[in-house]
Amino acid sequence: MDNSVPPGVQDFMAGITDQIINPIVGIIFALALVYFLYGLVSFIFSAGNEQKRADGKQHMVWGTIGMTIMVSVFGLLQLVLFTFSIQGDKLPAELPLNSVFQDF
Repeated sequence: MDNSVPPGVQDFMAGITDQIINPIVGIIFALALVYFLYGLVSFIFSAGNEQKRADGKQHMVWGTIGMTIMVSVFGLLQLVLFTFSIQGDKLPAELPLNSVFQDF
């Protein structure tokens, strides 16, 4: 019994993933990185003010949490796509993991 996804659905899901979801994940990851860096700069340059240092720490923590969530979302999305053999843009060729996932 063939459990593969029909080609039309594969193309549709690959298009949604490549054109909409991946760019949104990338933008949110970039925003979380900027938020983290803002907290880092705030933490470093407010050495005498404990309240601003605490605020900087909070920004760094939430930025780290945001980046972790976005990496997890990307990983889960890739897992689902590879599980159902939906071929979209694969991982960049220069990543060593690309050769591992190409066999699936």
